[in-house]
Amino acid sequence: MRCALLTLLSALGLFGLMYSSHAANDDVKEIITEAIKAHGGEEAISKFKAGQTKSKGKINLPQLGEVDFTEETSSLFPDKFKSTLELDIGGNQVKVSTLANGDKISIEQNGMEVPITDNIKKALANANYARRTARLLNLLKNKDIKLTSLGEVKVEEKPAIGIRVSSKGHNDVSLFFNKETHMMSKIEFRTIDASSGKEITEERIIQEYNKKDKDGFSLPKRVLVKRDGEKFMETEVVEAKLLEKLDDSTFSK
Repeated sequence: MRCALLTLLSALGLFGLMYSSHAANDDVKEIITEAIKAHGGEEAISKFKAGQTKSKGKINLPQLGEVDFTEETSSLFPDKFKSTLELDIGGNQVKVSTLANGDKISIEQNGMEVPITDNIKKALANANYARRTARLLNLLKNKDIKLTSLGEVKVEEKPAIGIRVSSKGHNDVSLFFNKETHMMSKIEFRTIDASSGKEITEERIIQEYNKKDKDGFSLPKRVLVKRDGEKFMETEVVEAKLLEKLDDSTFSK
């Protein structure tokens, strides 16, 4: 069960990239506007609300060290997600299936139900809010959201501009955009570890994007996830596609 608790959130929302009050200044608005354009434009982002990915990578698990995994995901904005994660632990295959459909959550590890704790619910809610925020579209429309400039920083040694997104009832989410390309380079937010309940800072760093497709989208190819500054997971997306919709049956148990 511990494997399920440690990994169920590992990729949730990583590939859902494609929000500001009256207090947002013109510079912040311009950063968001340019980022929306760089990620395909408002019309295209609004059109494609679903996505599917196949990925592989390595994840660090307590007492086990670095473990290889493969994963297939399906997601539908705003709150539907399905993941099938397979881990190779000392030659033994562990399969973790996660399904989130609104408030309904289920997890199975090798066919056995995993109890859904409050920690799991909170961690999933935090990850889903970060995913929605990274979609960008509401940042310039929602009056209940406050944007604060974080100035210029470096992400993976490359110049970036940071913005903090604040909204009542949610942990702040910080978004960082490459200064040259305006593409998102990092998402950072406070959350909790689903197994221990300990508060942590999670960083999702997009190290590489694929070339733009026919619809003008450039999706993440390599992503590094850090927790409290330490490497937690490295992911390489081997296949990804954006869709206008997915059948509800996809998210049925």
